[in-house]
Parts: sequence; C-alpha cells; structure tokens
Amino acid sequence: MAKGITEMQVHTAADALVAAGERPTVERIRAHLGTGSPNTVTRLLDSWWQALGARLTAQHAVASIPDAPSEIAALAGQWWARACQQAREVVEADVTGVRMQLANDRVDLDRDRELFQQTQTGLEHALTQAQQAETAMAARLADVQRLVEQQANQLADLTQQRDALQTRNERGEAECRSVMERLQAQETAATAERELLAQQLRAAEDHSHAEVDRARQESKGLRTRLSAAEKERTVERERHRHELDDLRVSLATAQQDVAAYRARVETLERQWAALEELPAILRAQGHAAKGKRTGAAKKTTKSARQRARSSR
Repeated sequence: MAKGITEMQVHTAADALVAAGERPTVERIRAHLGTGSPNTVTRLLDSWWQALGARLTAQHAVASIPDAPSEIAALAGQWWARACQQAREVVEADVTGVRMQLANDRVDLDRDRELFQQTQTGLEHALTQAQQAETAMAARLADVQRLVEQQANQLADLTQQRDALQTRNERGEAECRSVMERLQAQETAATAERELLAQQLRAAEDHSHAEVDRARQESKGLRTRLSAAEKERTVERERHRHELDDLRVSLATAQQDVAAYRARVETLERQWAALEELPAILRAQGHAAKGKRTGAAKKTTKSARQRARSSR
C-alpha cells in the first residue's frame, strides 16, 4: 500500500474529475494524484461512491428550497442527473469487469483442469508402462531361471560323461600297457627259443661228423621247425602289432573325446557363472528403470503444477 494517500485526497480528486466532466476511475485518480496503490485507490473510491448518494441528496434538498433561484435549481438537477448517470456507468463498468474476470477465471480453470487431466493421463500411461515392464521383466527372469536350471542339468550330465570317458580312457591305457607287456614277453620268449634252437643246431653239427646224414636230417628238421616257429612268431607279432595299433587309435579317439568334453564343460561352467549373476543384474535394471519412470512422472507433475500456478 502506497504511503501518504488519504481518503480526503481521493475524494477531492474524484470531485475534480466529475467537475471536469470525466468519470472518476482508479487510473484517472492515480494520474491526477501522481501516486497511489491501485488497491488503496479502489477502496477509497468505493467509499466516495457510497457517500455520493448522501451528498447529492443533501444538495438536492438545498436545491429544493422554495426560495432558491431557478438557475440554481436547474444546475442542481443537472448535477443530480449527471451523478446518477455516472453511478450507473460505474456500476455497469464494475459488473462488466467482474464478468470479464469471472470469464477469465473460468478459462484459466478449464485450462488447469485440462492440464491436470493430461497430466493424470500421462501418469496413468507411465504407470501402465511400468507395470507392463515389470511383468515382462518377471517373465524374462523366470525364463532365465529355467535356462539356468537346464544348463545346470546339462552340466551335470556332461560331468558324468566326462568322468565315464576318463574311466574308459584309464581302462584303455591299462589294457594297452597289458598288451604291450604280453607282446614284449612273447618276443622275449621267441628270441630265447630261437637262440636255443640255434644252439641245438650248432651242437648237433659239431657233435658228430659221422652222423652227417642224420645230423643233416635233424638239421633240416630243426631248420624247418625254426622257420615255422619264426613264421609263427612273425604272424603272432604282426597280430599283436595290429591289436596295439587299434588300441592306440582307440586311445587317441578317447583322448580327443575327453578333450572335447573338457572344453565343453569349461564353456558351460563359464556360462553357468555368467547366468548366476544375470538375475541380480536384471533386478537392478528393473529397479533402475522403475525409479527413472517414477522420477519422470514426479517431474511432470511438478512442472504441471508450476505452469498452473504461473498461469493463475
């Protein structure tokens, strides 16, 4: 409220404006005085209008004195008519202003209501999206958990297969060592028998020259036996070598299978370790996305409220 503005000053200014043929308004009184708060001027102007009727009645009573001159009576009538006209205009202007203010307030209220409805619709849409995202995240988490269980079962099966292959490999290696030992023993026995037969042959040749024919026959028989024994040993050796080669091929195949299963088991173990961390990561992402959506919704509501207050 402006300081120094009194009721007398406002009433005097209103009287001066009426005397000049102008309707006293807040703007004209403030222009006339050069200062004054609109609220203060409006309040004091209302008191001037309220006192105007009594003042005019008093003036009309003075003008109605029978002894008053006709010119004064005519002037008083003109003042009374003009005051009534000014009062009607002021009332109409005030009513019009109030109606315009009410219309503006209604427009602002409708705009605020529409903005609030839009904000509420956006929040409901955001909530629906958040619920859908949460449902999708839960379904995805369930799928991941099922996949983890399947991988765990597969890992257990592969572990059993790996153990079985290791056992089979160890058994094959033991059989290979056994065959090699038998082959070596047979080769040692054949060598000893061949040396024994050679010694017998030499002994028979050196024992008696007299029995050359018999010795030759015996020598021929011994050579035949030696040749047959050598052939038999050669066949036996070849057979054992073939068996040893087959066992070596089987052993190499089993070792390759074991290496492949080991690589697959290691891959599954790494996938298992990654899958164990996946549910926690998915839950963290779901909470972060839900927090962002909640923060965006709160920010939208706050902005809408600020715009509504600024528009009012």
